[in-house]
Amino acid sequence: MGSNLLADKMNSPMDEFTPIPFWFWNDELSEKEIERQMEEMKAKGVCGFVIHPRKGLPRSIGYLSDDYFRFVKFAVKKAEELDMKVVLYDEAMYPSGSCHGEVVKRNPEFASKGLKLVVMNKDSDSECDTEGQLITEYACEDKIYRYYLVPSGGTIRGVHENEDDGEADVPKSADLLNPEAVASFINLTHDKYFSELSDYFGNTITAFFTDEPNILGRNAKEDIIPWSEGILEEFRAAGGLDENLRYLFDKKDALSSDGNIDEEKAAKNIYKNVIYNRLSNSYYRQLSDWCISHGISLTGHPEKSTDIGFLKYFQVPCQDVVWRFVEPEDGHAIEGEHSAMGKCSSDSARHRKKPRNGNECFGCCRRRQDPKLFTEKDMRWYLNWLFVRGVNLVYPHAFYYSVREDRGDERPPEVGMHNPYWPEYAKMSSFIKRMCYLNTGSCNLAQVAVICEEQEMSWKLAKPLYTNQIDFNYLERELLIECGIVSNGSKEGAVLKIADYEYSVLIADKKTYEQTEKARRDIIDSFKNSGGKVIILDENNFDEKKYVDDISECIERKVVFEGDIYDLRSTVLKKDDNELFLMSNEGMETITVKPIVNDKVSVTLYNPYTCRTIENFTGEISIEPCDMWIAFM
Repeated sequence: MGSNLLADKMNSPMDEFTPIPFWFWNDELSEKEIERQMEEMKAKGVCGFVIHPRKGLPRSIGYLSDDYFRFVKFAVKKAEELDMKVVLYDEAMYPSGSCHGEVVKRNPEFASKGLKLVVMNKDSDSECDTEGQLITEYACEDKIYRYYLVPSGGTIRGVHENEDDGEADVPKSADLLNPEAVASFINLTHDKYFSELSDYFGNTITAFFTDEPNILGRNAKEDIIPWSEGILEEFRAAGGLDENLRYLFDKKDALSSDGNIDEEKAAKNIYKNVIYNRLSNSYYRQLSDWCISHGISLTGHPEKSTDIGFLKYFQVPCQDVVWRFVEPEDGHAIEGEHSAMGKCSSDSARHRKKPRNGNECFGCCRRRQDPKLFTEKDMRWYLNWLFVRGVNLVYPHAFYYSVREDRGDERPPEVGMHNPYWPEYAKMSSFIKRMCYLNTGSCNLAQVAVICEEQEMSWKLAKPLYTNQIDFNYLERELLIECGIVSNGSKEGAVLKIADYEYSVLIADKKTYEQTEKARRDIIDSFKNSGGKVIILDENNFDEKKYVDDISECIERKVVFEGDIYDLRSTVLKKDDNELFLMSNEGMETITVKPIVNDKVSVTLYNPYTCRTIENFTGEISIEPCDMWIAFM
């Protein structure tokens, strides 16, 4: 397929790549209004939605009640008629895992739990009145360390009146580290949806969305850490010592004079791995297995922006741009842990050969001066930020069923039918479809991989790559064992091959490399010994210029840029038989850049938002803030 044919296909975007907004059901519902809003969405090119029970839903429509399912069934049946897709949301409201508190109501022992440390003097006569179960104690010098398994006191945000944070009827969070509690959640929620809607699973209903599961729950006690039954035994089996449990707590009286920094690091690393493995198997694996067995996908996202390891359980891995943690101001597009989330989902999908990856975007990403102000240009900035990083499924947060009374004030902005831009939204949905189509079935031509941990991704090592237009992907260290080392072909050296990607440069933070288990560290060393370039450095202390120069010497660039490149984000893609590159302006001022393409006198430029095409382009191009251009080589 030639570049003109690809551009022509993008001009007629397919509904398969539609935005799938969170649709907040936050008021009295009626079949007439549900139908009207669905037809409004369809008319604007929105061909799917997430049914999201939300604060403002009246108690007369109890979550998962017969009345609730009457409206759900109506919406799903109507979606089938309109050829729209439905994603089911697995909670009321969030974080996921508690079935609106019903898991704990069914069995109070399933409430979320934590570990509490009580430090006492040996000669103290006072009795410890801490609630909970004493699971171990340890004496050191003049102190006794006692560890109690206690209720976390955590909650979730509910959907009905008086069920929000701190209110009297707020639902209790469940113990996500307990597989029996999670099984109860699945039985109460997923099995109920399937019993009511089984005929639509795998066709109209495509996925279940799970949303930022939180082990302790919201507003949990401050002096505890995530814990559950059996965690102590798993900590010990992994090499952890009871006497080193104190290092897991931020308590001044927990560290006596014999504290050892190496013991502290070891204890914290063992604990992190134990909790990660338990949550993986207890929560994510169970949900994933259920979805697969019922013909749909698990989609959604973990709690943290850098929780890349959990995404292996998702058939459609996602992340969540929220609270303006990512923004054009103050460098937040490429600084801070949240700046990694775009590539968190896309790179997980790339290396695990999953066609789609998504983002629940726009939530609380309003302009600073007004919590409800979110314009067409704001949408485009965030979408470009995602697309240039490889995201190809968009879950806008959110389309509000109602903005009556104060409903529009709950986690704005409203980016759908009540947004001033709505009359023009067909243009936005077409743009989203074009870019999601482009990013599906394509691969970036990155030659650089940044090794990352299961729950940590270095933004500090990535930032110079972004600002110097060096394509890279995050590669989970877990996947190193699946990589092959092959000859670099035309030149000396080697490449590390995984899925459709070949890397000639591997980069890792020193801590990540040292904490990687030997079998996987040996892969890195073998790659280096075969002639591959390996860069191990301290992410907090490195020479940026030398870092970039060392990488540049080992890669072959398809395109280089001159001009105002600091805020330019670019990626080179191959889709079908086409090679192309994206250019996006992530700054707040217009930039002028000159792309220089190897062996090419000119390129064809295409703007995926306006569909403007410039044939035989040479020279400089000015890119406005919030704008993007595609260059076909």
